[in-house]
Amino acid sequence: MRLSLDGHTAIVTGAGAGIGRATASLFSDRGATVVGLDIDTNPHDDGPHFADVVADGELVVGDVSDPDDVDRLFETCRTYGEPSIVFNNAGIGSRGTIEEISLEMWREMYGIHVEGAYHVCKRALPGMAERGDGRVVNMSSVGALVPYQESADYASAKGALVSMTRQLAADYSEAGVNVNAVAPGIIRADLEKSDLEGKSADELGDQARLVDATRRTLLPTIGDPADVAEAVAFLVSDAARFITAQVLPVDGGWSV
Repeated sequence: MRLSLDGHTAIVTGAGAGIGRATASLFSDRGATVVGLDIDTNPHDDGPHFADVVADGELVVGDVSDPDDVDRLFETCRTYGEPSIVFNNAGIGSRGTIEEISLEMWREMYGIHVEGAYHVCKRALPGMAERGDGRVVNMSSVGALVPYQESADYASAKGALVSMTRQLAADYSEAGVNVNAVAPGIIRADLEKSDLEGKSADELGDQARLVDATRRTLLPTIGDPADVAEAVAFLVSDAARFITAQVLPVDGGWSV
């Protein structure tokens, strides 16, 4: 029962696909009402729609870096209940070394990952603190913990989220709000290490960069979105009531 989320209203950003959708689905399975935010109604990975995996709640279409869209997210959420769970998951992928990243690209990365989490937390945390009950999980990355090539914008933004997590925990844990982060490694649905072995870069295409990364993963598999969802659902449950200010790697041993 300590893993149950009955009675909770959860906000999940980047909820339309991948890890966000898997987490929203698991929150729902455990009894929470889930209100998601995503830039698009249709999932970019051709998976199921949010409405098909969440029993109670809805998806708000909007950009987490736009404060007006985040206001709409909270207005919608409060028609179901005050949010007691937040998963700041919205994000975009890395785009290269520092010399390859323009100032506009750099600001976009921080706008989505860091400012997006700021917009959500600024609206959620005061009410959580007043009620003495809240659980926040921020989506960081293994790239924030160990060197990760060609990821200057992404890894540094994820590192900022680690610091933000610890600072928010310092400011709000005494009021009964747990703030933690997860740091996934390679997460690809329906992909195994064996699928990458013995193939040329041309054959692998966009997956070529995964080869070196997967060599650093101790386990013989590549992570699935459900693996991260389980970690997040644990951190927002009563089973993790004495855990705050922590960053939980979900990386198959990469960051050891």
